[in-house]
Amino acid sequence: MWRDGVQLTGTPIWCDARRRRDVCFASAYGRVGRAGHGQLIATPATLAMLGATGPGHLGVPLRRRFSLGQLQLELLPSGAGLGAAALRVEAEGRATLYAGAVSTRSFGTVEPGEVRAADCVVVAAPYGLVEHVFPDPAIVAPRLISWVQEQAARGSVLVLVSTELRALEMAVLLDAAGLAVCAPPALRNLARRARGAVPSVPELRNLARDRPAVVLATTEMRASIARRLGAARLATAWVSGDAVDEAARARAAVDESFVWSSCADRAQLLSWIEATCAREIYVTGRHAAEIAAHLGPRAAVLGPPLQMPLF
Repeated sequence: MWRDGVQLTGTPIWCDARRRRDVCFASAYGRVGRAGHGQLIATPATLAMLGATGPGHLGVPLRRRFSLGQLQLELLPSGAGLGAAALRVEAEGRATLYAGAVSTRSFGTVEPGEVRAADCVVVAAPYGLVEHVFPDPAIVAPRLISWVQEQAARGSVLVLVSTELRALEMAVLLDAAGLAVCAPPALRNLARRARGAVPSVPELRNLARDRPAVVLATTEMRASIARRLGAARLATAWVSGDAVDEAARARAAVDESFVWSSCADRAQLLSWIEATCAREIYVTGRHAAEIAAHLGPRAAVLGPPLQMPLF
């Protein structure tokens, strides 16, 4: 059932709920908002990033089965970012797998998404069009590093990503390449919280006006970062799965773009779904309709009702 999140019917468990719930599974940082849930279930890394340090929350290592009343639960890597996980729930001989977003071709410190058989699957489809075909991250990463290093030798560089969680992945990558990375306060604080559970997350530096720097930011932070830097030259890169679209690249108005997403492309997502052998499939997210249509009668779109235009 959908109501500002997904409820596994017949259980007290909500998944990625945006409103307060007594028990809520968080598939990744940024998925549950600031609703003040009674009990969060997530990986220790996700709880650390959320700042959910109270005794009522449940930080569960990956692949370790545990019980909640009569329910048998297990968290699996989803591949959608640092600390991201899928939740498998068994009750009365029926298994449900809630995954949020998945990626089976991750890179660096993020484990690729895993699959378990289930009777019912709920999965997000941020991408799902036929043209959504992403290159291997192992090919994109060296190109990105090389471009940033080249531009940093001339002035400031701004690397734009879609989410704060994605920014942490980029921070790990750039730091491993020997680049000192700056970021606005929100990202610095997030990195500080994450470091206790994921030691590879580097300490991000303060921004300094008129001083050349490599800066990480989300696309929403772009304007304020440019004003803050006050640099005569600011090379800008956009790292996103949306960069596969030529029109989107033009709208982004950046110097360089890199097609790299923390979520599966269409082929990877469909392959992951088929590997679950699920008889019931519920798809959420931006391209849920396209994925559900491809899968046929066993699949349905789960999410907010569509607004019917009056005119």
